[in-house]
Parts: sequence; structure tokens; C-alpha cells
Amino acid sequence: MSEIVLKVRNLIKEFGHVQAVSGLTFDALHGEILGLLGPNGAGKTTTLRMLSGFIPPTQGDISVCGFSMRDEPLKARREIGYLPESVPLYRDMRVNEFLGFVGGLRGLKRQELKNQMDQLLNDLGLVSVSRQLIWRLSKGFRQRVGLAQAMIGKPRLVLLDEPTSGLDPEQTVEIRNLIAKIKTTSCVIMSTHLLSEVEKVADRVLIMNEGTIVASGSPSDLNQRLTVGRQFRLGVRGDESKILETLESMVEVVSVQKEAELNGSFYYRVQTNRGEEIQPKLAQKIVREGIKLIELTEDDVDLEKIFLKLVRVGKG
Repeated sequence: MSEIVLKVRNLIKEFGHVQAVSGLTFDALHGEILGLLGPNGAGKTTTLRMLSGFIPPTQGDISVCGFSMRDEPLKARREIGYLPESVPLYRDMRVNEFLGFVGGLRGLKRQELKNQMDQLLNDLGLVSVSRQLIWRLSKGFRQRVGLAQAMIGKPRLVLLDEPTSGLDPEQTVEIRNLIAKIKTTSCVIMSTHLLSEVEKVADRVLIMNEGTIVASGSPSDLNQRLTVGRQFRLGVRGDESKILETLESMVEVVSVQKEAELNGSFYYRVQTNRGEEIQPKLAQKIVREGIKLIELTEDDVDLEKIFLKLVRVGKG
């Protein structure tokens, strides 16, 4: 079983009369990417700021690698690398100078600092720009430098706030691939409002809305748990009344919606319950009744539909 790097218990943050985060409780494991997903204003950034030690919670406990953020804050923070949404760079410094400065603040000795810098420059594709002034870099390269400063010191917990925000598609893919590499040595928590990001890189997802966690699990787990049933596209040829009678006679079939009729073939959207073996059972029933089966494919219910459903429920 993977080591628990982060423990969060009943985390609450209030700003005056506004409760921005309400009772968050979760663990994060070594070697996983945990996606913190939610609309703007859901409390993601506030949560990351508390996890990093940048702001204190109103109530609750945060433990990083066994160190309490309340009782042993310096030891806890030594285990954390943090990349805020606005990348904290000294733009008039060169890339290697900046990383050396950050490494010095983290207490790295000269040889260890050099070794880590060389490794990070190589892993993050920064060797060619290592002597350039940061302000001259493209946004994609500045984001890489931000990742590098978060990784200096080999933190066990890496917090990334909207790491692909404002990047073009090519840069987004590059940063996404770099994040996937980070989890080999650390636990990564990445906040985003982009559904495509968590679907592509996260091992597990916490969906937040109005300061609370409304669902958690892997994208596939959320799909299975939160979908009312399974939906199939069915193409058949035969007598239409017999087709409908056959489908409606099955207790697993919830609804049948006709989509098209083309050259004597009929196409339906068939909603079923959660039975794991429903697809072969449905095919066998159709063929046994003498109906010609043309197509039977399952529609994926993507995370976007689940996310929107949960957010609407939260607002209701």
C-alpha cells in the first residue's frame, strides 16, 4: 500500500462571515496525482494555500509526512513544493541563478544543489535556456521554471494551482507530461477547472463546489458510481414492432429512444440499468428473436457530464 503523504481532517476556512472551505477531509498518497476539480470560486486555491502553509485554516488539521502544519510548521513545509497560479519568478534573474537562489533558501549544500539543478534542467527541458533572463522566456518556459522551483529540494508533496492556465495546446501537453513525471518521486495535488486536465493526468479526483467535496474517486469510478445506468447505441434490422417488443420485455432496459431509420435499419438509444453483463445479454436476446444486429456500442458518460450534474445539485 502506498504511503500517505498528506492527511487533511475537517479543514475549514472562513473570511469574515463567508466560509470559503467547509470541512474538507481526505488523504493523498505517494506516487499519485490527485486532481482538485471545481468551478471558479469552489475553494480550490484557498485549499492549496492552506495545504502549503501560506494561510492558516480557521479549523482543522493538516499533516504532511507525519508533521502537523499547526505544531511543526517548518518541518511540514520542508516537504512541500508549491506552484501558485501566478508563477513566483524573479524575472530579472537568469534561470540557473533563480533556481540556485531557491535551492539556497531550501538549505541545499553546493554539490547537492548543483546535482539537483542539473537534473531538473535536463528533466524539464530547460538546459537550452538556463542562462537566459526569465523575462525573455515564453510563458511555457516560465511555467517550466515554476515547476523546477517547486521541485528543488525533492519535496514529497507538490501542489500545483492551475498549472496549464493560459498555455497553448502544445505547451499544455508538455506541462501535462512533465507533471506525470513528478509523481514518480512525489505526491502531486493539482487544482484545475479544466475537466480535460484531470481526465488525462489524475489518478484520483476530488470534485469541489462551494467549498465542499461533492464527489471523489478515479474518473472511471465516478462514471460508474454516479451514472444512473448505461447507455447504448443500437442498430438493428427487422420488424419494428417486434424490435420494440423485444427491447421493452427486458427488465434491464429502462428506456428506448428511436434516433433514425435508414435503408430499412433502425437506430435506437437504449438506456439500461447497471448490470455488468447487460451488453452481451442484450445482443443475445436480439439475435434469438431473429432480429439482425448491426451495431451495439456503449456510450461513455464523460467526467464533464458528471461534473455539471454535481455542481447543479450543489447549487440546488
